[in-house]
Amino acid sequence: MSNRTWVEVEIIVAEEAKDDIILMAGELGSSGVWETGNSLRCYFKKDEWQKEKGEIFLSFLRSLEKENKVEFVVKELQDKNWNEIWEKSIEPIEVGERFVIKPTWKSYNKSDRIVIQIDPKMSFGTGYHETTRLMLRAIEKYIKPGSKVLDVGTGTGILAIASIKLGAREAVGVDIDEWAYVNAIENAQLNDVKECFKIILGSIEDVVDRDFDFILANINKNAVVGMMSSFYDKLKDEGILITSGYLDFEQGDIEESLRTFEFEIIDVFKEGDWIAIVSKK
Repeated sequence: MSNRTWVEVEIIVAEEAKDDIILMAGELGSSGVWETGNSLRCYFKKDEWQKEKGEIFLSFLRSLEKENKVEFVVKELQDKNWNEIWEKSIEPIEVGERFVIKPTWKSYNKSDRIVIQIDPKMSFGTGYHETTRLMLRAIEKYIKPGSKVLDVGTGTGILAIASIKLGAREAVGVDIDEWAYVNAIENAQLNDVKECFKIILGSIEDVVDRDFDFILANINKNAVVGMMSSFYDKLKDEGILITSGYLDFEQGDIEESLRTFEFEIIDVFKEGDWIAIVSKK
């Protein structure tokens, strides 16, 4: 795979505007958002940034200046810069009652938690975003041993890996991004689950199986709504769909789409302004 150039937008803004920025970045296909202190760093592939997405995102930031003081800096990063950033900043993080997420270069000495090693390379899913933590909490509560799991938009593979660690017999991860595909393979090897974790470079339509006990999708509202028919098609009867990647004010739209496809909403997890919804086919 050839080296890729990324566009980083570092934004200093008031706390109340951060969720709107994260949401807009996600809608435009941001490959990740890193929050530290009073700043956000949003990452886009350079080629996609140049296809009007950059102009749209910067126009959105300027529109916020009417109500919030917004400062931002745009710069390009090569892949090696990304790894340097993570190696300096990422610490082990405990999630829920059972998980701890850590990179390989950090140690964690407690023995009462399931350790998941994630070395991210511009792939979403480290435990540092609310939606990843929400999904892990839901997985912790609902995944059953022996289950077959589909992770849509697998990113680092963290959700599929967590499911296997909790006893799932098989997980399939699918992502349209080549970097996510490669990173998920690497993380599957790091966590000794590669025999149970099949990773597909493509979309949900490239997944042929229709007998999943669980489908996981931590993406965004539009993507979740757009894939609802596919989720229904690929789940077993009584199968569980767990979705996140959207804010609480979008809950009504998600629930309306779920009801349209005759899903029964059985649980909602919330952290800050973000939510995850658990539903049954």
